[in-house]
Amino acid sequence: MLKKIDRIVKPNKQHIFLLISFVLFATKLSAFNTSDSTKKVKVPKHYFNKTLYVDYYSTGKRDLDTVNRISKLLGSYNVNQFSIGYNFPIVTRDIYNKDSTKISTFNFLLTGNYTSLKLNLEGISTHHLNKFSFGCRGFYSNGKKSIFFVELSPFVTQDGSREYTRTYRLASTILYNYSASPSFSFRVGYTRSFLWGNRYQLPYVGIRVGRLDKTNFSVQFPRGMTLSIPIGKHVRTSLYTKPQGGLYTFANTDSLKIGNINENNKLYFGRYEFLSGLRLDVQPSDFFNFYLSTGFTTRNKIQFYSTTLVKDNNSTYQNYYSEKVGASIFANFGLVFRFGRTKSTYNNSLMYDMKDINNTIDPGDNVLNKGNGDIPLPANKIKKVNTDEILDLIEAQDLY
Repeated sequence: MLKKIDRIVKPNKQHIFLLISFVLFATKLSAFNTSDSTKKVKVPKHYFNKTLYVDYYSTGKRDLDTVNRISKLLGSYNVNQFSIGYNFPIVTRDIYNKDSTKISTFNFLLTGNYTSLKLNLEGISTHHLNKFSFGCRGFYSNGKKSIFFVELSPFVTQDGSREYTRTYRLASTILYNYSASPSFSFRVGYTRSFLWGNRYQLPYVGIRVGRLDKTNFSVQFPRGMTLSIPIGKHVRTSLYTKPQGGLYTFANTDSLKIGNINENNKLYFGRYEFLSGLRLDVQPSDFFNFYLSTGFTTRNKIQFYSTTLVKDNNSTYQNYYSEKVGASIFANFGLVFRFGRTKSTYNNSLMYDMKDINNTIDPGDNVLNKGNGDIPLPANKIKKVNTDEILDLIEAQDLY
């Protein structure tokens, strides 16, 4: 049985202000792009939309172990996470044969993300752990069945405004995607990731069964598992499991005795959890969608690392405090805005795989999923008309 779960914590006033300002800006920009119908229509240059997104995540409050000395001091634990980000296409190149048939395409995008993690530990002061990411990603397709994807996502973490906690890191992913058919694809590659609360270099292995614009099942290690089911034209539902977490810099203003006691003014804080939930994506237009998600967070773990005892950039950190945290419900919602006209990708399964990679691998290694709102659902089939009924109608009209 799970312990009694406290209510989900609401976003603070600063996050609400940022969210409202962002929505007003995006709405105004969208109206500006579409209001003047007298301008000459430009031919789309890219296959990807300019995309802006906002995401908010929160868990319930849970008590920590009362036996461990540090856990007893920390008291209880819950987190609120706010993210805002973008990805913008910069370069699109189609490569053609001499007979003007396209054989391959290259796409280059710029990405960015800001994430603020409000760490609520009852026994010490509240910490706002910030992460800023600016990166790029590229796609190359041979026009047949293969996609090559590379992403570089450097980011900086800092605890509030304390500059001495600033730490620079690099997340990256290299993938090869093979689209055997519209209903089957697999991926292999490498990822340098921090979402497990430490720094790891991991293999990336994934498989998808079912069309991306219809019901499909996808397993992507280390990023999770999803069963996606569209309901009508504007709604998609999904059942999913995925890890979530990160590695942050923590200002030890409360003098936690971790690592070298004489050199512990700055610590690394790692967290990870495993989410299992139901998600609802609603897409009222081609340029906007929002999602709501809830479920259970389990296998929660928090860790503190000494910053003075691991010097190289590749090995994992040795933790000096580690605590398992009880299960809780979680709430997650997000807004996604897409701008600009794009080249047609309708019924192009290879391009659908590109868009799926772009939507599910987020900058900053946060495992945020913007949803595949830019993958159009198949058009309704035209009802077959009975020719005898048409002939009867014509003959009836001839009588007058």
